[in-house]
Amino acid sequence: MSNLISFPNNSINGVNGTINFGNNFVNPTSIDVNSVRRSRTLKQSAASRITAQSDQPVEVITAPDRAADPIKNVEDIRRACSYLLDNHRYRDHMLLVMGINFGLRISDLQRLRFTHILNEDFSFKESFEILEKKTASTRKRKKNRYVVINDAVMDAVELYLEHAPYPVSLSDLVFRSESNNRGAYEPGPLNRRSVNRILEDIADHCGFDFRFSSHSLRKTFGYHQMMMSGNDPRKLVLLQKMFGHSSMNETLCYIGLTKEEMTEAYTNLNLGGNGYDYQLAALYEAPADSTPAAI
Repeated sequence: MSNLISFPNNSINGVNGTINFGNNFVNPTSIDVNSVRRSRTLKQSAASRITAQSDQPVEVITAPDRAADPIKNVEDIRRACSYLLDNHRYRDHMLLVMGINFGLRISDLQRLRFTHILNEDFSFKESFEILEKKTASTRKRKKNRYVVINDAVMDAVELYLEHAPYPVSLSDLVFRSESNNRGAYEPGPLNRRSVNRILEDIADHCGFDFRFSSHSLRKTFGYHQMMMSGNDPRKLVLLQKMFGHSSMNETLCYIGLTKEEMTEAYTNLNLGGNGYDYQLAALYEAPADSTPAAI
């Protein structure tokens, strides 16, 4: 049997040996099945070993995906922190650690002052409340967000204060710009563009292969909350409330779990595959002395 697949003769237009699909004419190039089969083992070298056989461009239409992704791998978080500390970037390290442990939007991190996290005797508070900027401007009923200060945040703040390039007071912004000042008495906050520039630098150095921006910090908080809980539905409800989402589905999409589950659903199914079918017996296993459950 030939390993070449061709179009039937009666589907070929008599003009120049082309196939007519409506008003589009395509050259009847035969497809080598062995080449297709080998392509499944080419992995990363596929692009360099397979060339297109048609002169006509193929347009693939998809919706643009600009959403930021969470840092899902804990080792990536460690590498990012090590990179910042090794380069004595203690403010940026504090930004990363607070962002992924507080779960606040950048607009709220920008407004934090040391009085939010430290008492008047300079000891750490256990928690603080903040009226989130977006919530305050979009909802009739105002609610404070309750934030707990954990050990990772305390460590990052201590490191920053130990190496701060200037004296720090309780009224100072936690993330103040080193260049953009509003005046002689009040340095301005680190702006969103600067935050994204910091995060892009981290992503480049650590080789992140996902979209990493200011929203990634809050999403990382949510993602690891779910992982830490073993995907407990109660934690999902809690995150929905924390993030102010209208549904749990919105929260799952936001923290990147839905995409993971969809990928797993496709890759694990393999219906009709050669030796790849998932096992129904494992899903509907019944005790030996009972009647098998109907499927």
